[in-house]
Order: sequence, then C-alpha cells, then structure tokens
Amino acid sequence: MLFNVQRWSLHDGPGIRTTLFFKGCPLRCRWCSNPESWSFDSQLLFFRQRCSGCGACVEACPQGASQIVDGRAVLDRSRCTGCGQCVAACSSTAREVVGLDLPVADILRLLRRDAVFYRSSGGGVTFSGGEPFAQPGLLGQITEGCAVAGIPMAVETSGFFDLDDVHAILDEIDTIHVDLKHTDDAVHRRLTGVSNRLIIDNINRLDTMGRRLTLRIPLVHGLTDDASNIDGIIRLCRRLQHLAGIELLAYHPLGAGKYAGLDLPYDSSQAAPAPEAMQRMIHRMRDHHLNASWVGDLGERQ
Repeated sequence: MLFNVQRWSLHDGPGIRTTLFFKGCPLRCRWCSNPESWSFDSQLLFFRQRCSGCGACVEACPQGASQIVDGRAVLDRSRCTGCGQCVAACSSTAREVVGLDLPVADILRLLRRDAVFYRSSGGGVTFSGGEPFAQPGLLGQITEGCAVAGIPMAVETSGFFDLDDVHAILDEIDTIHVDLKHTDDAVHRRLTGVSNRLIIDNINRLDTMGRRLTLRIPLVHGLTDDASNIDGIIRLCRRLQHLAGIELLAYHPLGAGKYAGLDLPYDSSQAAPAPEAMQRMIHRMRDHHLNASWVGDLGERQ
C-alpha cells in the first residue's frame, strides 16, 4: 500500500522523479512530517477546523463513527473503518482517506508515462515512505517492472530492514539514501522507538558490498544536532569506502496539521538548528574530506 504518489519531484534523487511513498514504518520519529506513513492500513484524516457541521458525514457513515457536537463533527476512531463514505459526502474537504491500494500494473503504467522526462533529465522513480523495505512483496514487483522498462530507481530508507531478505531488490536499485537519526543507540531508541544497531550494520554491509550511499541526517535542535552525534557521524563516514555524500535535513513543521488530522499529539516546540550552526557542521565534515551539504526549510541546497 502507498500513501502518496508525487510526480515532478526534484529533491529525491537526480533529475525529475516520481516518488512513491510506501505506507507503514517501524520507526516513530518524534519529528516525523508524515505520521500518516506509520500505519500499514488505510486511515482517515479528519480536519475538524474545516468542518461546517452540515451532518452529511453522520448520515453517510455505516458504522456510526461521526456525530455532531457543538456545531461540528466528532469522530470516534474506535468505530471508524476508513471506508471513505464520509469523505465522499463531505463538502468542506474536512476528511481524507490516506492509503492507496493500487494494482502494480497501474503504478507501472503511471511511471512509464513519465519515462520521457526521466530520460531527458537523468531522473527516475524514488521509493520512499514510510519504509519501502517493510513491503518487500510490493516493492519487489515494482522494481522488477521498472527494470524491464529501463526506469532508473532510487530508494530512501530508514535502514531498519533485514538486508538478507531484500538482496534481489537492492540489485535493481541504482541510488540509495539512508536516514541516520542518531549514532548513540540509547538516544536513537528514545527518539525513534528502535535501536540503531541494525541501521548502522546495514550501512556498513552495503558499503562492504560496494554500494554507493548517501546518508541523510535529520537535524532537530536539541535532539539530533548535538556535537556527539555530529562526531559520531563523522567517525562512521570516515570508515566508509563508497560514501557518495552526506545531506543534512533541517527540521520543518509542515506535517503539524496531519497530527491533528489523526488525533495524535504534536510537539510544537521542535525547531531546526540555526543556519549558522548547520554551516559549522558542514565545515566540520568537509574538514574531514566528507562531501556534505544541507537541505533547508524550503528545499534549497547549500
């Protein structure tokens, strides 16, 4: 299952790309901008501030999951099955079902339609998420079809997967981006809910296999921008023989509304490091002969 298909992407690998966002992720990063990617099931986003209180959703819902309270709809998620009937009835765009259960043939047809732009720009398709390798069956079918069609492939992964289970898929993928949140295992567990040991082991194994990697480091002030993490990243990267580069990703709050739409708590105190602090990090990495750059709030590369 996917949760989004984004055409004309420019920051998910070289050239013009189509990014397929896979639904489901084993991590729970505190700053995640796509909380709708966590669950492997379809979900209902409900933006209550848009609700007009017309009551059409109450009439449409076969489970009785909606009712009008104080002039606006209230959603009982324990009853909601994500069927989407309320979405079709809502005239104020307050509801949206997240989760695209598309046939592989339809996905490949969409990608082949844009192949001329991939060829002219050096682009292709990027598998993102969520965690693409958490759905090896679907990912394998798509990569096989892309290989037959001659469509270049890239993947953005958390690195939290069993590498032995996806060797055949990796063999078809040209470009690999791995997110590394923190090099300290205890801190990584606190920030994401999982250990970083499998992630770092996969980074080292991919490097031993001769695969060129780009490491992406999300930077959230007070969480991942500490000196010990930057030092740990430098030590790790200096040992890698096939590192393509390091990209520092500045935190942005663009996903805040999705937390409300899913009735999830959101930490509004999170912020990106100051630009001058990020520049110092880049200079430190470059002093160690590492190819480092950063992507800011607006996607600009420095």
